[in-house]
Amino acid sequence: MEPESMTRMLCLHLERNQLSNGEARTWTVQKSPLGGRGLFAVRDIAVGELLYVDAPLVVGPRAQSKHLPLCPGCYKTGCPLFPCDRGCGLPICSTVCESSSTHQNECSILKSWKPTCGSSWSMDLLRALVPIRALSLDNQQRELINFFQSNSWPQRTSELDILKKNIEIQPEKNEEEFMARVCSVMDTNACETAAFVGKSVTSLRGLYPMIALQNHSCRPNTRHYYNSEQILYVLATVPIKKGDEITMTYTDLFWDTKLRRGHLAATKHFFCNCSRCADPLENGSLLGALRCASDRCTGNLLAIQPLNDETPWKCTECGLIMKNRQINSIRSGLSSIVEEVTYKNPRQMMKFIKNELSILVPATNYLMVEMKLRIISSLGKTDKFLWPDLTRDDLTIKEKYCRDLLSLIKTLKWGECKMKGLISYELYRSLEERDGREKRLIQQFELKGDDEKQNLLTTAVLILKNDVTAPENLPTVISVTEKAKEVDFNQA
Repeated sequence: MEPESMTRMLCLHLERNQLSNGEARTWTVQKSPLGGRGLFAVRDIAVGELLYVDAPLVVGPRAQSKHLPLCPGCYKTGCPLFPCDRGCGLPICSTVCESSSTHQNECSILKSWKPTCGSSWSMDLLRALVPIRALSLDNQQRELINFFQSNSWPQRTSELDILKKNIEIQPEKNEEEFMARVCSVMDTNACETAAFVGKSVTSLRGLYPMIALQNHSCRPNTRHYYNSEQILYVLATVPIKKGDEITMTYTDLFWDTKLRRGHLAATKHFFCNCSRCADPLENGSLLGALRCASDRCTGNLLAIQPLNDETPWKCTECGLIMKNRQINSIRSGLSSIVEEVTYKNPRQMMKFIKNELSILVPATNYLMVEMKLRIISSLGKTDKFLWPDLTRDDLTIKEKYCRDLLSLIKTLKWGECKMKGLISYELYRSLEERDGREKRLIQQFELKGDDEKQNLLTTAVLILKNDVTAPENLPTVISVTEKAKEVDFNQA
């Protein structure tokens, strides 16, 4: 499909979901130098500006067993599930979910195929639910799915294969072909989304037409979040100029080039060749750097040609060259050592960083970054390491690690990304806990006289305030802070 036609199709999709608010579009579809088609800015876009809102064509359970079982009606997990009384082979948690319009459609389809699970329910049918749901799409929606690109590798139709093994009557040929197409398109373009049932979060996958057109970059210019109804919001993290491509990330940006490119090849079926991936220094972050193997050399080993998977690595100081096979062996050994520690408590992880990891890898290495992030995420949140349990040293280390990662985000020029919001909030909480202990009488969320904490909280709130995956107590912090401001104003 030509870019102009794809633009029209996307506009129709937004209109039928009542997501076109009458304002001029910020985007258009064009051919992308990154491959295929992409979204491009039709005007200058400011940091934090909303680019678009999107709804899924189809959404449902993830196919991996680790995310199951769940109720396909409300997506509740960890609750009693019962076979649907109508004999579709799916589990439900209540008569309300059994009678929902969403379930009625898939229930009718499955019943016509006669599931082999009898009066029980089938985990395999849950795994295959998304392509089944896609059969309820109308012609316009199916046309949009057919225009999406999918990988050129053999189609991944494992869900369809699972489905066929669990029903007596096989789907019609046109149904099977369309479900196979859905599986392939989902494999290439689906996003992870979530359902929120009470305080629990269920991981789901959905096909969002707009974001499916956003290409990957290791220096993306947008972030996105979902509301409780799986509606997607995309905002600019850095200034985007008219004509620039609107990008996102498909991988973990704290990983080094070798790990990112391998992950993208395995999950999205392409190798990234962006400027960051092509730079041995990774835009100055040195995330992939390893210590030189020569005695008494303080240099770093870096890939000579990062876009070549077989490239040798060279020391920045002594010039030592190591074969890629040797580098892979070193990386594998380091990953195994770190993996054993990730299941330990935060203080054990901090001790490991100080006594072992800091000797094995440079301070910039992605394994060090990952370990720091784990510690930041654990201190103040896990059993026996809640805020009252933390020592002054714990708070000092958490503060340092937060500042290290915020500095890395700045080096990589990620702008107002979600990770910046999360880490800013963790640093704010650490400083608040520290000050609360030192001052004794200070209110828990008082910000008077502390510009740094105010700026950190403001950053976190601006980035995370509408994100349902934001820290659970962020709304409380905001409300108490606002009340404190009102008190200060009234007293003045």
